[in-house]
Amino acid sequence: MDNKQFPEDLYPPEQGEDSALFPEDSLLPLEDAEEEQEAPLSDGECPPEDPAEEGILPEEFPQEEPGDPLDQELMELNQLLDEPSAEPQEPESQTEPEEPSVRQRRPAPERPVRKGRPRRKKGEGLLGIPNILATVVWLAITVAIGVTLGRMLWVCAADVLAFGREDKSVTITIYETDTIDDIAAKLHNANLIRYPGLFKLYASLAVDEGEIHPGIWDLNTRYDYHALVRMMSPSSTRKVVEIMIPEGYSCRQIFALLEENKVCTVKDLSAYAATGELDDYWFLEGVERGEENSLEGFLFPDTYQFYTNDTPRNVLQKMLKNFDSRFTQEMRDQLPALNETISEMMRSDGRSQEYIDAHQLSLRDVVIVASLIEKETASAEEGYTIASVIYNRLFRWGDNPAYLGIDASIVYALGGKTELTAEDLQVDSPYNTRTHTGLTPGPISNPGLASLKAALEPSDTSYYYYVLDPAAGDHHFSKTYEEHQAFIASLGE
Repeated sequence: MDNKQFPEDLYPPEQGEDSALFPEDSLLPLEDAEEEQEAPLSDGECPPEDPAEEGILPEEFPQEEPGDPLDQELMELNQLLDEPSAEPQEPESQTEPEEPSVRQRRPAPERPVRKGRPRRKKGEGLLGIPNILATVVWLAITVAIGVTLGRMLWVCAADVLAFGREDKSVTITIYETDTIDDIAAKLHNANLIRYPGLFKLYASLAVDEGEIHPGIWDLNTRYDYHALVRMMSPSSTRKVVEIMIPEGYSCRQIFALLEENKVCTVKDLSAYAATGELDDYWFLEGVERGEENSLEGFLFPDTYQFYTNDTPRNVLQKMLKNFDSRFTQEMRDQLPALNETISEMMRSDGRSQEYIDAHQLSLRDVVIVASLIEKETASAEEGYTIASVIYNRLFRWGDNPAYLGIDASIVYALGGKTELTAEDLQVDSPYNTRTHTGLTPGPISNPGLASLKAALEPSDTSYYYYVLDPAAGDHHFSKTYEEHQAFIASLGE
């Protein structure tokens, strides 16, 4: 049998020839190639049973049938090339193929497809949107953001600079306890600002902490932020007001008068009078603080000059210092003489020394008496006689209860109500001198100098009653209850 020659295209090209037609990864391993080297067969020879061992090629290529072992090997090799990371699978059978095969160029395996972002087509932008449309969208977004920011800046600038505001005066009251949130809310409610948050930001950046002070401030809706802050601070022009505090005014009345004149607020004055720190005044020794009327009796009535929007401490200190200067040392020396006088009154009334010692008058007691005199007298001259009636009732009443029966104390207990009813006269209060004996718990007014002197130097009388004579304009005094009732009856005739 003649040897058949294999076509050239079954062999790889020589070195230097075009190797692109035969990829390296399409060739069998070197070992397999050596095993399958071709050898010429002589006439009459048959191929050995194991071509791999003899190194002899068959006479001619057998026709490859479907399901040939060579096809299965090619499929397995392709699977290995497609999945390089997978573990090689051992063949189910180790049986060598019965039919030998020659080395043949195998088709190159398909390379795995790389996964990733698909390439954009020319003219397309993000998310497949055409570049022109994407540009238009981004431009529209940019313009919208710019317009929005510009509008916000304009609105904020208009509020900061008070553009387009009407000309309207507004009075704002700032208390010492107010926070910046409270202040911004009050300005907003008064239509002085539109955005409280923006004002708080401005105040925190442009103003030192604490520059806005408590007070009663006259502002205008046309004021910008800078003007508002400046007008509520000590840097603004401070006015001086002159105020006359009448004799006999209570603390409640004095505080209201000061607020009316924009010196200080009632709230701040009341709070500071109760618990604020004051200088160490000798006449406040033994005075219990904690209530808004704690300083009752010691705010000396006089004509003062105050700064508008002053601090409550400055205001109260000024009036307390005035009391200290007006209550002279000579007046202080009269207190022991007064106690000696009332001690003699109690002895003549049959009181024990123990009782007498327990009822000595303090300076505050004298101020309480002076405050009662201040509310009862029609003239400074009769104050000394009214003082004698008060002391006679307190220390010469004998075994009867010492009811002073002064209606001015009931007016004080009722907060200033002047038109008293029968029910009012029975109000349950320690300031009701019709139902409670002795002096009131504290002064009922701030007495003037004349009443203080009358309380220290009472007249020596035997009067126990008095009533106002409308025709004379002063009081009529009586020694007995019968005389007193007879005179009252004569007034109705």
